[in-house]
Amino acid sequence: MSNWKKELKETTDRSKYNLSEIIEQAKKADASDEVIEALSKYSSIEEALESKRASYWCCWYATKVLKGRWIEAESIIIKDAYFAYWYTRDILKGRWIEAEPIIAKDKFCKTEYENYFNCKI
Repeated sequence: MSNWKKELKETTDRSKYNLSEIIEQAKKADASDEVIEALSKYSSIEEALESKRASYWCCWYATKVLKGRWIEAESIIIKDAYFAYWYTRDILKGRWIEAEPIIAKDKFCKTEYENYFNCKI
């Protein structure tokens, strides 16, 4: 069982992971019609989180809806250099050491990360 599935299963507040509730929260956060339509194509949160766009959806949701850290989704966000950088910059607002090896694999993200956090990875 992957980390996010385990964390999702163990969380006490599963209602925030209901896909229809997430879509409603996205609408309240002024999500574009494109985002709502794309999310509506999934039959479950599990399907959405296993999609190629999962890192994007998780980062977007943390930024626009939760407006803060989403620890349970970090194992998904960390899989994509760009969204790991975005999440680190906009949500964590500090270095994310665990994500640095992934971020370092993408030249653009590595440069942006190093410049933004004044560090070398």
